[in-house]
Parts: sequence; C-alpha cells; structure tokens
Amino acid sequence: SSDRKKYAPFSVYPYIVRDIAVWVPEDVPRVGVIKCIAENAGDLLVGEPRLVDEYKKDGKISYAHRLVFQSQDRTLTDAEIAESMSAVEKAMSQNGWEVR
Repeated sequence: SSDRKKYAPFSVYPYIVRDIAVWVPEDVPRVGVIKCIAENAGDLLVGEPRLVDEYKKDGKISYAHRLVFQSQDRTLTDAEIAESMSAVEKAMSQNGWEVR
C-alpha cells in the first residue's frame, strides 16, 4: 500500500551534534533560517535542524538549532564538521544575521 514507509538504512557510525544560534530580524521566518542551514551545511547533515530555543528581543528573534552530522561510510572528524559549521556561519553573516 502507498502509506507504507520506505526503508532508509541507518548508519553504524557515530554522529556529531552541533548547536548554532543566530539573531535575525523579526520578519525572517524560521523556515528561512532552516533553509540557509540546509543549503550550506553539506551532505553530512542528517535530517532537519531541530529548534532548541527561540527568544525575541528588540525587534529581533534568536533561533537556536541543533544540527546532527553523520556519514554512512566513516567516522567523521571534528575538522570536517568545523568546515560545515563555518560555511553555515558565513552564509548567515552574508544574510546580515548575527551568529551568537
């Protein structure tokens, strides 16, 4: 039947978790932040970033997201993840957002 879930293999390799928080103007939707993360984090990002904190102040919103990175074929290094996080931070800064 069409309502059956498709099998997706899971990785036997450990995952790495990183959190990122960013101040954005109040009119920037959270989906815009998620899109920025997804487009710049690379292929090792697993699933959608999970919102862990939201805070409004002075016409801005701080969104904090938890990101999970994992490979199907190897153990990741901190350097690989630092590169991914750097790319995300750079993209956010280019949008005029303040990474905190």
